[in-house]
Amino acid sequence: MSQCIACQKDLSGGELTLPWEDGNNPDAYVTCRNCGTHNTVYGYGEDDD
Repeated sequence: MSQCIACQKDLSGGELTLPWEDGNNPDAYVTCRNCGTHNTVYGYGEDDD
């Protein structure tokens, strides 16, 4: 997995929020379990066409 943009800790075990799951997020993101920063997951769920 990748690292947090704020604290550089591993994002493994962080909570994934899907696009529009919280009502106002067009992109998926992982919440860092260490610092709480939302790390955008670019391209999540896009078709490979």
